[in-house]
Amino acid sequence: MKRFILPALLLAQLSSYAQGSYTIKGKVGHLNKPAKAYLYYKIRGTNQSFVDSTFLTDGNFTFKGKVDSPKEANIRLVHDNTPNDPTKRPKFDVLALFVEDTEITLTAKDSIKHATIKGSKLNDENTKVNAMLKPHYDKYTILNDEYNKQPEEKKSDKTYIQSLEDRATAIQNEIIDVKMKYVRSHPDQFMALMAFNSTLPPEFDARKAEEDFLKLSAAVRNSDLGKDVAEKIQKVKKTQEGSLAPDFTLNDVAGKPVKLSDYKGQYVLLDFWASWCAPCRRENPNLIKAYHQFKDKGFTILGVSLDKPEGKEKWLKAIKDDGLTWTQVSDLKGWDSPAAQLYEVEAIPMNFLIDKEGKIIAKYLRGEALNTKLAELLGQ
Repeated sequence: MKRFILPALLLAQLSSYAQGSYTIKGKVGHLNKPAKAYLYYKIRGTNQSFVDSTFLTDGNFTFKGKVDSPKEANIRLVHDNTPNDPTKRPKFDVLALFVEDTEITLTAKDSIKHATIKGSKLNDENTKVNAMLKPHYDKYTILNDEYNKQPEEKKSDKTYIQSLEDRATAIQNEIIDVKMKYVRSHPDQFMALMAFNSTLPPEFDARKAEEDFLKLSAAVRNSDLGKDVAEKIQKVKKTQEGSLAPDFTLNDVAGKPVKLSDYKGQYVLLDFWASWCAPCRRENPNLIKAYHQFKDKGFTILGVSLDKPEGKEKWLKAIKDDGLTWTQVSDLKGWDSPAAQLYEVEAIPMNFLIDKEGKIIAKYLRGEALNTKLAELLGQ
């Protein structure tokens, strides 16, 4: 049974992108040093976060700085110097908020996580949008409560579990519809971008997403988040079904350059694998079966190994041991291979089926799925 967890939703209105400075003034009871507040948010284009900190004096603390576009941030309050008990799960006092170039006031009696936020249109709008979406997200809670009340026998009933999954999917689609309605009616607001981004799963229709994205205002699209979303769309679009397969050249086992575009006029399965990848090796018999069944009907395979220099002999041995008779290429750079990066390969085995015109027509074809697709295209 999957648990239908409510994601933390942070949506905000775009008030201005004019560069200025922010001031965050906090008041939490009457705490004093060693009580300390930490402000942190992600630095775009890196895996690092901006961090600022300050001690509290009679419950007061202040942060000052500058951001070039709205930032999803957190303020964590450490109340004293008591060390964490390694036998217990630590409890954190954290407030999620948006930082924008304005003066923001935070007020709480004893805990920053319960603070009232004033002076920020972004955070005001966040509250409004969360309230708008809450009735829809509450349906997940109702679903979880229903499941938890069932006897163990019912919890193991596949038909019942499927009904829960179907209802969860319906709720998810309902939420996406509500968000997209908001996106299309508020193209000048930063919160529209936040809502739009939250509807994009790892795999999505990049062309349709690009159409919606381009309807947002230039100011919204040029924010840090807007740039990230644009990159995400282009990344998915590059290898989406119907896109022209990016070309590359790699050497085969004999050191001879091989270009993907040399295969135009044939259906080619571009297969990313490695000798050390057990799932890849288990999948090879399925590839062999498909290759021999359809190789005389205009189908072939191009294997791209993500082995490294020290694994070259193992790569060559795996080709021989597994009986892979189609062309194999590699630059022996592992995950750093430009070809793997070109196709956004983050896990193997991974494959792309490319048609005679050089367009991607399918991917993730494993087991019988590959044979079924080839039979559909080429006949039995």
